[in-house]
Amino acid sequence: MEGPINQRRLSDISFKIDKDLNVVDGNRNFLRLLHKTEFENINLSCILSETDSFNFKTFLSNYKGDESETSNFIVRIRPNENLLTCIFTVKSVNQEIFEIILEELSYSRELLDKALLESREYTALLQNFDAYYFIFNGSKFILKNTKDLNTIFSGTTEEFKVYFETTFKLNLRHNDSGAQYRSMFEDLEKMEANKYYNFLLSEKKPLTVHTLKTQTRSSALIVGSINQGKKSDPSTNLYSEKKDGLTGLYNKKAITELAVQKINEEKMPCSLIIIDVDKFKECNDTYGHIFGDRVLVAVSSCIKDAINGIGIAGRIGGDEFMIILDRTEEADIRNVTRNIRTGIQWSITSVDPESVVTCSMGIARFPSNAKDYDGLFKMADKCLYIAKERGRNCYIIYKPEIHDKVLAENEYKENKISSGKFYFDSSNAELNILSILSEQKGDFVKTALDELLKYLNISKITVYDSNFKPFYILGADQNEYRKSVIDGGEYFKFFNEFDFLHLDNTNVLDSINSQRYDMYNTNGIASTIEVNCKDENGNTKALVCYDLYRPARTFAKEKITFAIVVAKMIAKYI
Repeated sequence: MEGPINQRRLSDISFKIDKDLNVVDGNRNFLRLLHKTEFENINLSCILSETDSFNFKTFLSNYKGDESETSNFIVRIRPNENLLTCIFTVKSVNQEIFEIILEELSYSRELLDKALLESREYTALLQNFDAYYFIFNGSKFILKNTKDLNTIFSGTTEEFKVYFETTFKLNLRHNDSGAQYRSMFEDLEKMEANKYYNFLLSEKKPLTVHTLKTQTRSSALIVGSINQGKKSDPSTNLYSEKKDGLTGLYNKKAITELAVQKINEEKMPCSLIIIDVDKFKECNDTYGHIFGDRVLVAVSSCIKDAINGIGIAGRIGGDEFMIILDRTEEADIRNVTRNIRTGIQWSITSVDPESVVTCSMGIARFPSNAKDYDGLFKMADKCLYIAKERGRNCYIIYKPEIHDKVLAENEYKENKISSGKFYFDSSNAELNILSILSEQKGDFVKTALDELLKYLNISKITVYDSNFKPFYILGADQNEYRKSVIDGGEYFKFFNEFDFLHLDNTNVLDSINSQRYDMYNTNGIASTIEVNCKDENGNTKALVCYDLYRPARTFAKEKITFAIVVAKMIAKYI
């Protein structure tokens, strides 16, 4: 098992339960978690949601592990009204009693991956409730029944095709059934899910297969529910025909109609959350639209997991989502948004192990922040803009005493830009810096860097020579903190193919590289651009680092290119 991702732990909490979740024994830490002094009349459902309680009972009822084996299951517990996603490590004491060890979500990547896949298999299964379902891991099919989860078939794709056709007596001579059959296996081979396939059986009865994807950062499964005699998912409701085809969430029209009904007509207190995938265009341009679709499906899955019956969600644009949350308390909102943020970072399987996908969120509450849906949406959208400005990978809950001033400043900036003054001032500042470098008088490099520091409005610029020794340090302090990390040998693996690194929020490294994250976090670096300037032979001539200290905010897009150009010019003089 891999080492811990970070230092957070839940302190030695263990207990024993039966199949009905009645607690029969446990340690003192478990009692402290529940604020109890004895184990009498305690049922685990007191800290689980109704859905998690039901799923976990099903899991235990069908548990096949013996006393030497353990399995994992992810649940959300609510001790003292604080929602915490955690892992139950399950071990059978006998056929009726189970020992549970409670471990935190970030305990280890291997444990997390295993628990995610196991628990999501059950979640996917329980959405449909029919006689059979299959699991596909990219190379192997396993067919099970839902009564006792016994394995009926296990084999390759070709073997499963034969078994599936003969066992369920598919009428593949029917043109539509044949086309659906080919389409399903083509999609499965590409690991594409969230789709329905309708077949006609030999007895002229319908059969529907609904596929769902469960995935972690390093593994993925597709669970297919086989529904005999049904044409749609049993959980279909009034707006099922208005679902987004890719993500399975409501489409823009449906989620907007539901939101207007809840806010304008029913006057129900709620929170509106707008979610935007950070730098999604760059993600598509770098990895392609197929990977972009995978990102959107994974984001939607994290949203579904986070709201879990306390709200509705829809896709309202290419990479934009909206949630209507049936909660207005700040603690509840923060729990949901945190789970979405961390879920996205954990769950998205990338074609590039070092790529990072994050999201930004803007939140407004009804009726305290607006009198109708339109006003509420506009306020949440403005908060989303603030989240983007503050470095992305964060959420902003509208508070007038804090954000009205920020919104006024943003409006002033927009007016300044539209008037042309912003670009006029910027062009003059850039011309001045380039003139200093071209004249080469005195310590012209330091003079140019001083002007660049003010123009970029950042905290610090550090220039390293070809041996990565600091050559210039200008700005907030004279501390050097990268050298020891660079000497580790893997410093540049986070740089893109164009030899620079741009992080608007260094917190994204928390679950990816602890050493790099600690360096930024310890020294208060919230955002950074680092340019590895090379000569014609590909050898480093200089490393130029632009740092923004906390609080996080983004580098202005129109200034990033200029910062890279100046870094490469300065490298000629180092």
